[in-house]
Amino acid sequence: MPVNGIFNKHLLKIHIAGGLICLIIAGSSIYFAGNSIAKRRGVFLSAHHELANVKLQLNESIKQRTSLARQVRVLEQVSATQLELVPVRQLNARTVEIVSLAESLHIRVDSLQPDDRILDKRVPVQPFWFKGSCNADDIFTFLGLMSDQMPDIHIHSIDILSTSVDSSAVQVEMQMYWFVDPADAES
Repeated sequence: MPVNGIFNKHLLKIHIAGGLICLIIAGSSIYFAGNSIAKRRGVFLSAHHELANVKLQLNESIKQRTSLARQVRVLEQVSATQLELVPVRQLNARTVEIVSLAESLHIRVDSLQPDDRILDKRVPVQPFWFKGSCNADDIFTFLGLMSDQMPDIHIHSIDILSTSVDSSAVQVEMQMYWFVDPADAES
């Protein structure tokens, strides 16, 4: 039995060595597989996080685009209703229009004088001083028609003075602002 015993011990050592080698191979395989899975999971999580960030940026971009599109629509609507400003060199024609409108309503125009042009504004302004007399109701009709027919003229101030309590006749003094075309304001 000594040969057999030695053979069994030798065989047992070989089996132990083979088992250890198998354990080392299996452990290494598990380690490398786990490490590879961990790296891939890290890449997956990183890609998932990057995808979430891109989606967030896309949603933000869509919100900004929607907001900008809304602003463009508002600006288009506003610009569609913008006044077409007339050059200041048409000053005489504009004064004739104002006087004609006033006289068509039986307003006696005593004077309509242009004042010094205001150029320090974004849109240049040509002030006028209007003096006249009429029936009190006619002045309100005049103001309404001015707003409708000459929307580029703004009534800056108005003074209505009654000459008598018993009469509807009034004296009118007003300062008008005519907004003129900025491209022609220097002439």
